[in-house]
Amino acid sequence: MSGLLPEETAQMIRILVTGVGSLLGQGILKSLADSSLNCRVTGTDYFPSAVGLYWVDKGYLLPDILKPEIDEENWIDALIQVINQEKINIVLPGLDFEIPILARNKPAIEKQTGAVLVVSSEKVVTIGNDKWESVNYLKTKSFTCPESCLPDEIDNFLRSNSFSLIVKPRFGHTSENVFLVKNKTELYEAIQQCDKPIIQEYLGDPDREYTCGATCIDNQVITLISLRRTLKNGNTQQAFCEKTDEIDKYVRKLTLSLNPYGPINFQLRLTDRGPVVFEINPRFSGTTPIRALFGVNEVEAVVNRIMGTKTGNDYKEKDGVVIRYFENLFIPWDQYRIYSP
Repeated sequence: MSGLLPEETAQMIRILVTGVGSLLGQGILKSLADSSLNCRVTGTDYFPSAVGLYWVDKGYLLPDILKPEIDEENWIDALIQVINQEKINIVLPGLDFEIPILARNKPAIEKQTGAVLVVSSEKVVTIGNDKWESVNYLKTKSFTCPESCLPDEIDNFLRSNSFSLIVKPRFGHTSENVFLVKNKTELYEAIQQCDKPIIQEYLGDPDREYTCGATCIDNQVITLISLRRTLKNGNTQQAFCEKTDEIDKYVRKLTLSLNPYGPINFQLRLTDRGPVVFEINPRFSGTTPIRALFGVNEVEAVVNRIMGTKTGNDYKEKDGVVIRYFENLFIPWDQYRIYSP
């Protein structure tokens, strides 16, 4: 289906978005639909109920990589088959758990397909996926970061850090199993409930929290935008574009230090020590389509830079507020189908 996306012409850019049923994948598709790009979009997912499969020009089901009987090599082979069959120019990952796999296999995928895979190096992906690695990187590079420890260091940590504290999974990118603890009893209970936890100082006022996005190609920052948000169930409900030189300078410097390929997202809070980053996600964000509504279309900027059509530096933020809402989509039975490679 191509109702949301431009129809094919001689100058068509052929784009593959993975994980089009996820919030992230849907956000990439919405950003493409809101762009001026002349593109044909293919989508992949694991379930026929993934709504993004019905927004794209052609959808495919991949083998479910989370199932134990599906190994990485078979999954990569199926992905390569789709890329070659659809003559894809650019691949945009839309699922968190796919990104480490894609980073490991990026050279092989690009060599066998000729497509550009928009994923950062294994090193950058590891720094983002592992919060302990994130903290160590920030410290090594002299960026402000939360005081942190692993469970086996908790006694020493408590000698120099007071409650309240945050306990959360060392690996992962959602707000699930994140605990705000106010005493030792709550601390040890949270450590038991949390899978591979990391303990961090509580950074204070949530109203001073920002989600900051940048895009970077060849160690040049293309776009940069910071949003303050109100959350509901861990997801953005409203977003406000608030440009501050202090945050922009910090995020630009950190982006250039990490040198991601394509998008990178930071969660931070403004404190008495200045901006303090507590999450690094080297991918597009769930707020990527919101940023596009503010005038900074990160997906469009990355595709234009890769294709050499625009520099991307002409994106300017618009003043206002974005409110998120949900939609429903009716699919006739005769269209409730996808293709398997």
